[in-house]
Amino acid sequence: MIIRFILSLGIAISIAAIAPQNARADAGDFIGGAVVGGVAGYLIGKDQQKKKTQSSTATRTYRQGIPSTTQGAQTQTALNYFGYNAGRVDGQVGRGTRSAIERYQASMGYPVNGHDFQPYQYDFLQQAYYWATSGGQAATQLSGQPLLMEYRRQVQSGSSLAAAPQAPAQAIPVIKPQDTEAAANTTETASASLPTLFSGGTGGPSLANRCSGVMLQTSTNGGYTTLSNMTDADFALSEQFCLARSYAMARGEDLMQDIQGLTPDQVSAQCASYGEMLAPQVDALSISSKTDAETQVRKMALDSGLSPADLAATSKVCLAMGYRQDNMDTAVGSALMLVAMGEPAYGELVGHHLREGFGVQERRDLAMQWYDASLSALDAGSQAVFLPSQTDRPQLLRAAMIQSQ
Repeated sequence: MIIRFILSLGIAISIAAIAPQNARADAGDFIGGAVVGGVAGYLIGKDQQKKKTQSSTATRTYRQGIPSTTQGAQTQTALNYFGYNAGRVDGQVGRGTRSAIERYQASMGYPVNGHDFQPYQYDFLQQAYYWATSGGQAATQLSGQPLLMEYRRQVQSGSSLAAAPQAPAQAIPVIKPQDTEAAANTTETASASLPTLFSGGTGGPSLANRCSGVMLQTSTNGGYTTLSNMTDADFALSEQFCLARSYAMARGEDLMQDIQGLTPDQVSAQCASYGEMLAPQVDALSISSKTDAETQVRKMALDSGLSPADLAATSKVCLAMGYRQDNMDTAVGSALMLVAMGEPAYGELVGHHLREGFGVQERRDLAMQWYDASLSALDAGSQAVFLPSQTDRPQLLRAAMIQSQ
């Protein structure tokens, strides 16, 4: 039944993403043809892209206060929506956008500096925008800054908020309408037979709402927790979780700019399918050791026949998409795949999810295995992927881990 599901879903998505091809009835067909074949479209012209990436790595330094082009456009859209008038949405962070950022900072009680747009400020603005456009504005009948202030009030009071909207799976157009009904029926039947250990990772509390609350508390505290001022280890870990989430979203959204031939909704739907395939591995995280969980995902990756580079690129895009849409199967599954593909720093995210119970059953004992492995890899020279310029971050994480046990 799993093979039939993979085959039918792979056919439906590959028809929409690229010219019709013969499908292969194996896991590699689904992951390779449906997801990597579409999402990793930026790998066309691989040598040129590799050169660009190497040049970027060698010359660019991540600057917290200056959004990327994608972040710039998202910031402008949200600022305009809440009445701060950032001007035309073009992704270029100039004087008008910085002035709008400063007006937003002033109204929120943040330090006012349009050149220093902190991640918690950006994150809160984006989550407020997702909430407002997915039902918050309709429910409150407010608009502009009063709507943003209502979101902040609800976060402070612990009210239940709407999660960020998810793109519907049917957003992918199917070129052969006569095949759509049969494929849908086959997919529905096969999906029902997929093995699951729990109810699934996409339900439960919203990580987006949780991070909005954490970022609001960070602003109240006057900034991020440091080694010298840490008094609440659990909050420090939650704060670093949300920072890592923001960084992962920014990295994936940068990669999405290079994808050719797919709309954002199509990428979203493919990443949702990617998360569905990884859901059993995500569910098993709460009952498996790190070694066992990683082994299972690595076997899945090897069976696909795809290169680690292609799987890693896809996972970074889908990690961002999963977090953006509060789809925990996609987010956690993508992080798990990145660890299996030789990027152990992403294991920190798995540790955070297990510690707080977002997308998985809460298992703090297992979370420590993932934290330890991630930090040990950094100690051994592995590349840092979250806030690499913050050199004392590993020490902060380790100290918080010890105090929270």
